[in-house]
Amino acid sequence: MNEKSRSASMLLALGKVAAITLLLMSAFQLAKTLFYPNITLVETHVTTVAFTTLLAVSAAYFVFRNQQSLLKAMTAEVRERRRAEEELRRSTDELARLHRQLEDAHREATLYLDILAHDIRNTENVSNLYAEMLVETLEGEPADYAEKLKRSIHKSIEILENVSTIRRIHQASTGLKEMDLDTVVQREIEQFPDTRIRYDASSRRVCADDLLSEVFGNLIGNAVRHGGPGVEITIRVEGRDGEVLVSVEDTGPGIPDADKQAVFHRYEQKRRGVGEGLGLYLVQILVERYHGRIWVEDRVPGRPEEGAAFRFTLQKV
Repeated sequence: MNEKSRSASMLLALGKVAAITLLLMSAFQLAKTLFYPNITLVETHVTTVAFTTLLAVSAAYFVFRNQQSLLKAMTAEVRERRRAEEELRRSTDELARLHRQLEDAHREATLYLDILAHDIRNTENVSNLYAEMLVETLEGEPADYAEKLKRSIHKSIEILENVSTIRRIHQASTGLKEMDLDTVVQREIEQFPDTRIRYDASSRRVCADDLLSEVFGNLIGNAVRHGGPGVEITIRVEGRDGEVLVSVEDTGPGIPDADKQAVFHRYEQKRRGVGEGLGLYLVQILVERYHGRIWVEDRVPGRPEEGAAFRFTLQKV
């Protein structure tokens, strides 16, 4: 019961007392007039005082009983509130304890993952070195096997790098900042010196973070891997209402219409168009992190065999 309810209950009790007192006094005066018409002034005064005293005592008792009921209700409310506060305190302490345990477990798991990733990366680098030596020294069918081994090691290194990038995404703060889009694109193009990439410099500035380079690196790398020898890549940037539209187009084999929705699904290692492992999944979660959208279309509308066009939006600064 809150303060307003208690005040209303007290006013109601006092109103009842006043109404009953008025009714009884009126009845007393009427009875005195009807049954005792010759009563003296002294007798009238004495009986009036006695009756008034009786009414006052009765009213005080009634109010006291009402106050007792209110006091019991308030006491029960205080007990319940204290019980709820104690339960909340215990729950808060338990949540704090669980949070500390979770943080400790997370730090320990992160340490193990860092050690594991470091050791795997070192092992893969050594394996890649020996694979290159085998490719250079062997001939014929054994050389083909060595080349396949080298490609497999490169794929393993790429997967490990993508997993590390995803960990960085989830560990980093969500604070975005102003980025020079042209600087990011130019830096990633330099990582593919043997690929023909057309790009017209743009002075656009977008809202992103330091992981924006991973978007372009994965999309360009995806086009290089699946485009085959002589693939050409075009990067286009254009402004729209409040956002920037970026297109990464290639002249590779393209993506069938039935697979365009599934292309960003992670962990599916099938033909191009049904998933590209972690790379395109990483691109998708980064673009969504920047409050943008990403999709894939035909480079030439209606002719998927003539290449794919990955398009995504970024928030304009």
